[in-house]
Amino acid sequence: MSTLTLDQIAPGSRINLRVVRRPTNTAASKTLMRLLSKDAHAQREIRRHQKIRKKHYDPQPRGGRLYAGHLVKQFPIKGELGESGTILATVPVLRDLKSVMTFIEVNTV
Repeated sequence: MSTLTLDQIAPGSRINLRVVRRPTNTAASKTLMRLLSKDAHAQREIRRHQKIRKKHYDPQPRGGRLYAGHLVKQFPIKGELGESGTILATVPVLRDLKSVMTFIEVNTV
C-alpha cells in the first residue's frame, strides 16, 4: 500500500483512511468523524446505539402532551489519532478529504 494524493484517487474507488495527526480545530475533528463514520464497522456500531436509544424511549403524558427525555447520541468514532476506516471515495468525500489531508493518511484497498 502506498500513500496517495487526492489527484491519484478515482471517484468510486475504495480507500483506507488512517488518522496520523491530531486535528487542530473542531471543524477538522467533525469532518474526520463524518468521514470515518462511513466505514461498515462504524455503521453497524451506530445502528446498535440507535436501537438501544430507541428501546429506552418511553414517552409519558405530562401537561397534556407526551414528554420523554431522549438519550444523547454516543459517537463510536472520535476522529482521534490511530483510528482508521475503509470508505468509498465519492466526489463529496474527496472534497472533505481535501480539507483534512494534513491529518490523515490515505491508502488504496
